[in-house]
Order: sequence, then C-alpha cells, then structure tokens
Amino acid sequence: MNAIEIEGLSYSIGNKEVLKDINLTLQEGRFLGIVGPNGGGKTTLLKIILGILKPSTGTVRIKGDSPINAIKKGLMGYLPQALRIDLNFPATSINVVLTGLYGEIGYMRFPSRPHYEMAMEALRTMGMEELAFEIFGNLSAGQQQRVLAARALVGHPEILILDEPSTGIDVVGQEDFYHLLKRLQKRLNLTIIMVSHDIGALTGYVDEMACLNRTLHYHGSPVHALTEDVLSRLYGRKVDIMLHSDACEKCARLKRE
Repeated sequence: MNAIEIEGLSYSIGNKEVLKDINLTLQEGRFLGIVGPNGGGKTTLLKIILGILKPSTGTVRIKGDSPINAIKKGLMGYLPQALRIDLNFPATSINVVLTGLYGEIGYMRFPSRPHYEMAMEALRTMGMEELAFEIFGNLSAGQQQRVLAARALVGHPEILILDEPSTGIDVVGQEDFYHLLKRLQKRLNLTIIMVSHDIGALTGYVDEMACLNRTLHYHGSPVHALTEDVLSRLYGRKVDIMLHSDACEKCARLKRE
C-alpha cells in the first residue's frame, strides 16, 4: 500500500507560488529524503502532508485518507525544524516525550502509568532511556534531538516526518542519528520522510530522493539525484557534493544484516 500519494499539488501565498504541480507517491516502509535550497518549499510541503496547511490545488492522501484524518488516527509523527521548548524550564527528558501524548492524555489531565511506560519505551528506542530523568536543557544538541525524535515516536506512528533533524549536531552525531533512523525503518517497517540540506550524507541512508525547488525536479534513486543536470536545475548553478563515505559504508552494512 502507498503511504503517501500527492497529485497535482500547488500552493500559493497571495500572488506568490510556493509549490507548483507536485506529484509524488511513496510506498510503505520507504525512507525518502527531500533536498533543495532555502525557500524552495520543503517545509511547506511537509506541513501540507501533515494537514497544517491546505493546498491551493491538488490532493494529498495518507494511506488512502486525508491528512487530518491520518493525524487523528495517530498515523504520523512529526519532528519540526524548531520545537519551542524553554531550555531554562526544568523539564526532564521523559516530560518532553510525554507532551507527544497530550492528544491522548487530554487537557489538564495527568499522565497515567501506561503513558509513562510508552514514553520510556520511546526513549529506549532512541537509546535515551538512561537520561529519562535528566533535565532536557542540560543535554547535548544530539541528545536533545534524540529525545525530540522519541517524542515524535511515542504514539507509535506508521510515518515519521522530520524537518532538518540534524541542525546543530556535529557530523559524527548526525551520522549516528541517521544510522539509528535506518535501523528503526527496518525494525518497525517505518515510513520516513526527512528534509535535509546535506545531500551527501543522505545518500547513504535513504531509499529515494526528492529534489524540490518550487517544483519537483527529481524523484527516484539517491545515486541518480547527484547528477550535474539534476543539481544544476535544483540549485540554479553548478554545485559540488561531498559524499560521506562512512554513511554509505554504514548503509551497505545495514543492508547485509
């Protein structure tokens, strides 16, 4: 079954066309990387998939249903580019993860024991169980990102959507994070959509690449996304791409496991 089906999608703000004629299908259990320049519409496309924005024209189906219904069913987990958490507030890691269950817990109600167990399971999945009761603001950028990913996973979504998840993380931490996502994809048959600027790093992990700058310039194998023709159309000029050989080696090792 297809996880995502987008047909004839366009989105405008006033007279400015942000997205134009996007057609994209993604099967269940696939890892899609979305790349492109700043202002190219990547975050806008994610927000349309999530039902936060409505397209001007076209349709989006999430496992055959509307984005709003998919959210109500808990099918999608989301890690936004910037999550507003006051780092001076003494919230622990598990408290942060529990906020991902507020739709289930209800307004002005306290989490129950099963909710705490779900939050701990999500932290365990991201390798953060030992830091469950550490103050979130005291964690490193990489640790914070893993906690936020646990928050996105706590409701057991079938589709995980991440917008620039490696921002502020060093190269080693970034590749460790991507490696973990790849393992989760395989273990949980998770469909993953991730926006990133780092084409070279993504190549070793994703199954498919979508190159987006207002319109979709390419969708397919990540290797073929790195041609001079595709990159020139995507960025409007000649660009050099640095491949992360370690990432590619890790991915190959995963495929053999």
